[in-house]
Amino acid sequence: MRSVALSRPGLTHGVWPFLAALTSGVALGLAFPKPDLHLLIWVALVPLLLALRGAGVARAWWLGLLTGFVYRAIALYWLVDTMAEYGGLGLPIALAAATALIFVLASFIGVFAMLAAWYGPVGAGTGVFLAVLWVALEFIQEFPLGGFPWAFVGYAAGRNVVFMQAADLAGVYGLSALVVFFNVALASLIVKRREALGVAVAAAVMIAALGVYGAARLAAAPPLDEVSRAEAGDLVGTSLRVAVVQGNVPQGRKWDPAARASILADHLRLSAEAAAAGARLVIWPESSIPNPGGLDRDPAIRDAIARAAQQLDVTMIVGSPHVEDVDGGIQVTNAAFLIAPDGSWRQRYDKVRLVPFGEVVPLRRWLPWIAPLVVAVGDFHPGGLDQELFGDPDLSLPPFSVAICYEIVFPGYIRRQVRRGATFLVTITNDAWYGTSSGPYQHFAMARMRAVETRRFVVRAANTGISGIVDPWGRVVARMDLEQKGMRAITIIPRTSISPYVLWGDLFAVACLLLAGVGVIVRRSYDSAAPPSQGTERIRSSSKEE
Repeated sequence: MRSVALSRPGLTHGVWPFLAALTSGVALGLAFPKPDLHLLIWVALVPLLLALRGAGVARAWWLGLLTGFVYRAIALYWLVDTMAEYGGLGLPIALAAATALIFVLASFIGVFAMLAAWYGPVGAGTGVFLAVLWVALEFIQEFPLGGFPWAFVGYAAGRNVVFMQAADLAGVYGLSALVVFFNVALASLIVKRREALGVAVAAAVMIAALGVYGAARLAAAPPLDEVSRAEAGDLVGTSLRVAVVQGNVPQGRKWDPAARASILADHLRLSAEAAAAGARLVIWPESSIPNPGGLDRDPAIRDAIARAAQQLDVTMIVGSPHVEDVDGGIQVTNAAFLIAPDGSWRQRYDKVRLVPFGEVVPLRRWLPWIAPLVVAVGDFHPGGLDQELFGDPDLSLPPFSVAICYEIVFPGYIRRQVRRGATFLVTITNDAWYGTSSGPYQHFAMARMRAVETRRFVVRAANTGISGIVDPWGRVVARMDLEQKGMRAITIIPRTSISPYVLWGDLFAVACLLLAGVGVIVRRSYDSAAPPSQGTERIRSSSKEE
């Protein structure tokens, strides 16, 4: 048995394999916002897969690493400006830090390419193995050093609202698996038309099923202009009028003491507009209070917000650092507060999933050079997983969850909040760190996916944008783009229905992790049982390629 998954003369010699790997990296990167050429995701991996013909593990590693590095560099270029301009690291250190992160992320595709080249010939088995392997490698990225589950290929597939609907079955990971299986099938068809016909038909059937499921889900959805008046058996009480406030405060002005009064005045004025539009719940962005010491150290601002809630007769969600004395020291959390219409401060949520190297420094002892970034943002303490959901029956507020900034990109964490009873999702963020780059667009796209996965409305307030309200089908009901100042109010419907993804969680991703391990063991066992002549031929073939 040959040691490669795919073969095609012309892409396996000289510089061509590396040009093919480069092409895959570019296509993957361009599939994400911006420029959001999401259709490329369905063919992006084909050049890399073709280039792996006859490659030994060393060459496969470098080809995969090249694809991964270019892919991540295009998708995450904004990291450099974020760390240099706003993090205070300086351009050289910011470049080094971004390069290190991109290299780590690219290494996952290097591993994928090594195993793709090693696994076996064209066929449905290879397609399934590579699909579950890719998902396993994406799933792992949720965990090391706080996790960085950003710009997975399933998000690009989900840019099509019809295909996005399948996310309520297995989450974004299900879409990632289908993308990879389709790419393998297409590459296989290019290489060996007859032998690959079965896997190509299987991929076509899956795509058709995806389209049928998505179309059926959307057909059952209310028209977009009537989504707030939809009737369903899972409604919680009455509908709820909510509003998001976007103050559009540039990061360079955010903590300027001279700007504090005007920033607060803008947020209060926009809140009054929201109340006039009938909003009962008014949501401000992350760190909306212009004081690095938070509300706890500025009673004047705290009192001003309480008076506004009373005068407007609204419930408010306000993002602010929370500072308290703990064991003789100071502990800071990134928090969201709920202020009732009577002006009382009812609840507080402390952010659980902190941004690695932004709000917390993993391995701080061994990475002292990254400390300036944390000094600029703040060294935060994580909240506990057992925090209560927001909501109050006395205020006619059903239970809902708040995710602060980075937390919305963790599908398992958001799913957990819905399992605990959240009937809609609020996310507050300060994307001013990203400027007008691709970052805010990518962040908003991931928030949309959470709406479909959980079948919940997602209400998003962002300091400089993108703010918006997304319905349970991933459709954007209201939106404010970057660098706009204003508010948007709409009526949403709290829901209690449970999607398959909410019910089963990341069982699919965990199964992919296990199946990938089983695939490696089975393939290894086959190699061990193969006649010595076949093993010798494999080694010779790989040696020639190296």
